[in-house]
Amino acid sequence: MGAAVTRRGLLSRASGVAGAVAAVAGGIAPNLAGVAQAGVSALAKVSGKFQVVTMVDWHPEHNAFLKKTITEWAETNGIGSQLDLSDVAGFLGSSDIYQKLQAQKAANQPVDIIMRDLSARKLNFFDLTRDVSNNVKALEIKYGAVNTGARASHFVEGKWIGVPYYDRSGNYWVREDKFGSAGFSIEKGSFETWDSLREACLAVSRPSENFYGWGMTTNRSGDGESLVQTVMQQFGGALADETGEKVTLYSPETIDGMQWLADCYLDRKYQDMVPPGVNAWNDLSNNEAYLAGVIGFTSNAGTIFAKAKFDGNPVGDVTMLVPVPMGPLGLRLQGSAPHYHYYMKGSQNYETAASLSEYLLTEQQQSAILNISFGYVVPAWAKYWDHPDVTRNRIAMAFKKVAFNEPPFQGIAWRGPLSEASEAVNDSNVMTDMMGEILGGKRVDLAVRDAHLRCIQIYKDFGKKGE
Repeated sequence: MGAAVTRRGLLSRASGVAGAVAAVAGGIAPNLAGVAQAGVSALAKVSGKFQVVTMVDWHPEHNAFLKKTITEWAETNGIGSQLDLSDVAGFLGSSDIYQKLQAQKAANQPVDIIMRDLSARKLNFFDLTRDVSNNVKALEIKYGAVNTGARASHFVEGKWIGVPYYDRSGNYWVREDKFGSAGFSIEKGSFETWDSLREACLAVSRPSENFYGWGMTTNRSGDGESLVQTVMQQFGGALADETGEKVTLYSPETIDGMQWLADCYLDRKYQDMVPPGVNAWNDLSNNEAYLAGVIGFTSNAGTIFAKAKFDGNPVGDVTMLVPVPMGPLGLRLQGSAPHYHYYMKGSQNYETAASLSEYLLTEQQQSAILNISFGYVVPAWAKYWDHPDVTRNRIAMAFKKVAFNEPPFQGIAWRGPLSEASEAVNDSNVMTDMMGEILGGKRVDLAVRDAHLRCIQIYKDFGKKGE
């Protein structure tokens, strides 16, 4: 068995941490006078700069709205000059976010609040965030239960790692007009299984008109990793056993799923349904192709729909969300991935961060972001699912079943529990590397076997049995 990973060991191996510590080291600014917080329950006291880091989504208006809202809140509460607001790209530069956060903590200068989706396991492993269990309990009294996706990923070792901000729709998007004109529809079950989906995508494709039914890549990217993992699981394959200790990737089910997926790109029968160069796409390529009317079916977060609706792109009016297709075993495994507010351990302005978080969860602010990102942002809290801005939204209502599914889907870790090891497999792009080898000519069973062995080593590196 390989040596178990420790916080100290990983920190010492993280490249660039020492330099990052030096970059952020410096004196701590003196305390400032407390400022009143409008519409919140506690008075916040600000020390030095109030540092807020926001996510960057593929929806510029969503990003701009969030920055404007935070800036106005700070100015209204008398701390506009103390606000240090940045997005993740500007905050990180070329750094890995977990290295950066470790460096800031080591220098006693962590930011106050980060708004995005991070690995709760890594944040907890490196002891980077405050326990927000009391915050979540108080908010549940106001807003009801949290969606199951948040509970599955962010309730770690008996505590909450982040405060859920909103959930996000996503999975599979279909051009109902294009498929409907060819006799395919949701009502007819045309997208219920991977086989029926593939046949429908082939039937609607018109290469001479620059339209392709299948708009999904297996390239080394977030979208590619998601597709390969999903097909593997829907065909009955699994990364690990129920204990989360042993890797089980090398199985007949995984081999069948990978052969099926490879055929989509290699079998001449399906060549007309796949856009040229699809397996060189990055995480933006399918968004751009879908909104340009080039592809009819793709997998993505709901930004693809929200952007179309906000811009008045007619594609939005003929787009619908469908659940993940089932494989031959009838499995339909899918979950949600909310965004969170993370309060960083050791930060100077916890009270202010909590006040801002509480403000952004008020009905006024939730309604605003639900409308700015219509069909992408959905509630993370049960009470808001009855809000008119949600019930009138066909995309949100189609996604509700996913937001509350039981038991919560564990993503790449399924069948086992979430773990640092399973997340490391995902971060290492094992699945897309495996598919790249298959598309490059390697026998499917050998590619799956080699990926299995790679996963065993990753699991052992994290103190798991592996085999």
